Amino acid sequence: MSNKYISASEINQYLYCPYQWYYEKKYGHKYINELREKSGVKSELSNFKKGIEYHERYYRDIVYLRYKKIALWIFIFLTLIVIGIGLLK
Repeated sequence: MSNKYISASEINQYLYCPYQWYYEKKYGHKYINELREKSGVKSELSNFKKGIEYHERYYRDIVYLRYKKIALWIFIFLTLIVIGIGLLK
């Protein structure tokens, strides 16, 4: 943590996950990637693995909500078309 200034992208990373920002700032990106690639769960890596799993679930939920929102807008649009056609008859 030698650099006392942080960039705008670091602020964004901190807002996304303060733990991720802290560990990358303290240990560096290379070390974090090495931990990510290790297989097997050691006691010192268990929290790291839990963090990866959490972020994977979070991303999956975000994608699911995005598709759900798109499906809802399509449903509303088709409903308005059906109502419009019904009013014209």
